[in-house]
Amino acid sequence: MADIVTELQESVDRLNEAFYNSVGVLQRDAKPASVVEGADPSEGVDEAQVREMARSVMDESRKIDELASALPPVDLDADAQLARIAKLAEEDHALGEELRAELTRAKKTLTKVTAAFEAVTDDILLTREETTGGDEDT
Repeated sequence: MADIVTELQESVDRLNEAFYNSVGVLQRDAKPASVVEGADPSEGVDEAQVREMARSVMDESRKIDELASALPPVDLDADAQLARIAKLAEEDHALGEELRAELTRAKKTLTKVTAAFEAVTDDILLTREETTGGDEDT
């Protein structure tokens, strides 16, 4: 099962979709405005559709409230937050240094591999030239 934050994001997405669909249906199926008094167009959104759309929005809203209440409390102490940010910044810096060191090692390895590849291809080409007598036709 996904973590609470992911579930919360998915629930917000579903709520957004419910709003979008509801507004779209209401817009598409709305009874046309009449300029004649007493005219009652028979087509349009019926009350059952409106109740179903409202129920969908409310259900998703309740789920969001439940998920939000299940989130761990936020430490509101400013000093604790600043200390946590400083610790995360230190971890980020250390990981950045580690990444740079790994990148340097990877570049050195690539240089060695490229040099070895060039040496092998040069050797193959020179051997081929020697065996064919330098003919360009082969």
